[in-house]
Amino acid sequence: MIRTTGSSDSVPRSVRRLDVRGRVVTAGFWNCHVHLTGQPWLRSRTGSAPDLQAALDDMFLRRGFTQVLDLASNPLTTRALVRRISTGELRGPEIVTAGNGVRPWRGIPFYVAADLPRYLHALMPGPATPLAARLVVAAQAVAGAGVTKLFTGSYVTPTRVKPMRLAVARAAASEAHRRGMRVFAHPSNREGTSVALRAGVDALAHVPDETDGTESLLREAAAAGVRVVPTLHMFASTVTTDEAYLAPIRGALRGFVDAGGRVLFGTDVGYMSDRDTRGELEAMHAAGMSPSDLLRSLTVEPAEFMRRPDLGTVEPGMRANLTVLATTEPPTPADLAHVAAVVRDGQVVYERDTSSAAGAGADPGP
Repeated sequence: MIRTTGSSDSVPRSVRRLDVRGRVVTAGFWNCHVHLTGQPWLRSRTGSAPDLQAALDDMFLRRGFTQVLDLASNPLTTRALVRRISTGELRGPEIVTAGNGVRPWRGIPFYVAADLPRYLHALMPGPATPLAARLVVAAQAVAGAGVTKLFTGSYVTPTRVKPMRLAVARAAASEAHRRGMRVFAHPSNREGTSVALRAGVDALAHVPDETDGTESLLREAAAAGVRVVPTLHMFASTVTTDEAYLAPIRGALRGFVDAGGRVLFGTDVGYMSDRDTRGELEAMHAAGMSPSDLLRSLTVEPAEFMRRPDLGTVEPGMRANLTVLATTEPPTPADLAHVAAVVRDGQVVYERDTSSAAGAGADPGP
């Protein structure tokens, strides 16, 4: 817990001091869209601690994240990683998972299906009825899920989106809400966005990348308090850098924000191989979000959304989760990607290497 802020002469000598040299200190950052898939997470239970620690550092801690939302991964590997962090064997962020997620009936995304042996397809939840949807969400909650993710629009081929039946989506969202869980939707297009909003989800896990017809729906989402996790850089990194594709997606986010919509920061790292957060921050800035808006999306907004009154700000009584930026000036979007140190629950879990190995006095960069 944060005991006091500002200068104090009453801190016991036994307390470790972290010299931040006048740098900007914020509440710990959130990444509200990650995946713990592929290597090395497949070996979360048996993998060596040094290998897993290096991955946790590079994917999360050196990016400033003290909390992350895993929006669909293998629950077995995720639970193992959470356990090893909770016991202190590994240093890492707090992880809240959506388990496997919930897909439309026979609607596994093509990019997931390509990476899974066919015999495992049957293990991916795709309820056909409202009752089945409720049972799937209940089972995921019992297995440790803290949020629910619905693929209300699933890319079953690179050019075809299959929507979830509205009755199924409503039943899943209702069961999740009954259990106190927030509900994310993967919308993809107009129909997937419409199903998500009619079902009563709490957040869209992406800006819909097929933007035709979504402008009024995003205004409706903003008015209803539905949050958006943009993942703009993911589209550029995994689909195309063609501005004819990207500009309308940025425009959709701009319209949502202009309508009063509230944004949660998230990168889709794990699906996207690029772990650097600068691309997402700069894309959000290009869509009209100020540095202050970006900082809120990393701190205040996700803490409020996830009903965590102990997080999101730096003041006495709050949990001591802190992100220390390298800058000593008001941060630019790029500065928010340049982290000097991370504190979780009062313990330093990451410090940027400024030793001679990185060059005397050198700044190794983000």
